[in-house]
Amino acid sequence: MFFWRRVAPLIPEEGLKPTATPGYMRNFRDLNDQVSRGKSFSGYERNALFLNRAGNGFSDVGAILGVDFDDDARAVATIDWDRDGDLDMWVANRTAPQVRLLRNNQTSTNAFVAFRLIGNGRTTNRDAIGARLTLSRKSEPSSKQIRTIHAGDGFLAQSSRWVHFGLGEAEDLELSIRWPGGGTETLSDLQAGKRYTISQDQGVVSEPASASNSNSIGATELASSAGAKAPKPERSGFWVANQVPFPKLECTDPEGVVRSTSDFLGKPVLVNLWATWCAPCLGELRELGEHADELRSMGATVLALNVDGLNVDGVASTRSDPKRVLARAGYDLPWGIARQNNLAKLEILIEYLTSRRSSLSIPTSILVDAKGNTAAVYLEPVSWEQLKTDLATLKESPAVTLKRASARAGRWFADPRQIDLASYLGDYATLYGMNGFPEESQRLYGLIRPEEGLLTAREFYNQAKSAAQQGQLEQAIELYQNAIRIDPEYGRALTGLGAIFLNQKRIDEAQALFEKAISIDPNHATALINLATIEQMRGEVESAVARLKRVITINPEYHEAYLSLGFVLAAIRQYDEAIQYMEKGIELNPKSLIGQLNLAKAYGAKGRLKESEAGYRRVMALDPKMPYPHYGLGNLQAIQKDHAAAVASYRKAISLGAENAATLTKLGLSLVALGDKEPGIASLKNALEIDPEYPSAKRALQDLGALGE
Repeated sequence: MFFWRRVAPLIPEEGLKPTATPGYMRNFRDLNDQVSRGKSFSGYERNALFLNRAGNGFSDVGAILGVDFDDDARAVATIDWDRDGDLDMWVANRTAPQVRLLRNNQTSTNAFVAFRLIGNGRTTNRDAIGARLTLSRKSEPSSKQIRTIHAGDGFLAQSSRWVHFGLGEAEDLELSIRWPGGGTETLSDLQAGKRYTISQDQGVVSEPASASNSNSIGATELASSAGAKAPKPERSGFWVANQVPFPKLECTDPEGVVRSTSDFLGKPVLVNLWATWCAPCLGELRELGEHADELRSMGATVLALNVDGLNVDGVASTRSDPKRVLARAGYDLPWGIARQNNLAKLEILIEYLTSRRSSLSIPTSILVDAKGNTAAVYLEPVSWEQLKTDLATLKESPAVTLKRASARAGRWFADPRQIDLASYLGDYATLYGMNGFPEESQRLYGLIRPEEGLLTAREFYNQAKSAAQQGQLEQAIELYQNAIRIDPEYGRALTGLGAIFLNQKRIDEAQALFEKAISIDPNHATALINLATIEQMRGEVESAVARLKRVITINPEYHEAYLSLGFVLAAIRQYDEAIQYMEKGIELNPKSLIGQLNLAKAYGAKGRLKESEAGYRRVMALDPKMPYPHYGLGNLQAIQKDHAAAVASYRKAISLGAENAATLTKLGLSLVALGDKEPGIASLKNALEIDPEYPSAKRALQDLGALGE
């Protein structure tokens, strides 16, 4: 028996276009997942800055000059940003901070000269890309510096169009320009410390511009928008530019009554996590308690949730009474005992807002506005002054609140709030469903429903994903159908609904959906695999094999296609070829349980028993509660006449839920082989109680003369 894989997942791969290479998309998502857990693209390797030692190699002086940041740096562009005659650097990073300005403030008496070339637009492009500049001194013509104007510098960077030459003691300078369209110009009597604009064919040099003349290079200062003030350095936490509804948390109040954060709708509330053993927490609550009257006068409150004994980073065991601890701290605002799922919901919230995944630490606080939306997050103690300021900010205009969301003073190139808000909130709601909170997911969907009561196809699709993930299949079917009704060519909704129908054995309905997906996109990988599944179920093996090989040609890193093809080939006993495809599929996705099981089964069918046993044990390690690898291992042990071990394996499989006719029959046969005839016969009879026509059990009992007993 091979295990037919659920090649059509109930939830299609998010972010995977039908014709995209799933392996690439999966790997990219895995990479982003690692970054969200605090990992680094570059392994926190520090940046290097190399000093040219004039023919004696290079030395890394990054640490000496203080630029050896452990950023995920990617691109570097040079420019004399502050117009002081030396080059500064802009560095772009893959992760925050995404841009750094490294200003060259080294004291030097050396000179410089800079040139901006303008092509004639006929034989040479206006940016003079490809032009070669050679700078020398008349008195020492053999000493030359050469620069070439490029379209791009290094990786994803473009430095200033000003060509910069660093000089020592410089005088009697001469510049030779070889234009890319042909022709050479030579300019003499140039002065150090100047910037020149040179136009091709005009034979003249513009008036020299001094280093202090900002108009010569058109540079702009990094300036804040009008009236913006630099943030105070002691400001803590971050403001949420695109607010999302705060999850519904439940706690037990001091009187033992279950309360919800929804009870506080209509007023701002600071939801605070604290513990009796946490000194910073108690200091924070003491300060908030001292300002309780002022807090109430502002129409706001605090809900302090005690997390003693819950799974929080840095948690310590304690027997302190939270009520007494709060009384000693002078805190008389609302509080309660948190529940473990409170922490999980908050971790999901913070992960969505920050794209970082980590366990909660304490103290942590979230400011929720009167509408129930998340306004600010504090991952450290929040002072009263900060809270007071942020409560006032809640009443300010969007322009002011955007400044609070900025890490520093400046101007936004693009407003971060200009997003598809419905999709953004829909993804937020889906995240709760995919992490085991279907009720919260549906509650959030209800909150973000447009006022007119209509949802987009994507919003229906997101809800369907959430419902399917939680096993609410009838609801998922209805939601997928609504998505398809709005957008009949929504490929993911078609394959998602088809996957549910296929698992429900509604073959004809599933086939129609997959064929429609392929009519929209002939290379739709998920639909092709599912159609191959249907063909295999109907005995159309050659067609299924051809279709799966086509998927592999289109998507050579799609593990699902390899494992499915291996299964089909194994089912027709073409084990050698089946093993090759299964091994490739497992190489691409070692965590595929069904793939590992089928590969172990195929090894066994070819007599490769050691490899088969190793495969079953890998599945046990991946999922200790799965019964099938124990059943398969028992079969191997029985083949090798190790019936004592086989009995133990079969009993383990039964204890994990595989109490079926096949396992009970195998157990009975091994017991009889060990001489335990009575328990063996009992096991065989139990098999017939489950399936009265199970042939192996009937035949064994007949051979033992116990069939009619």
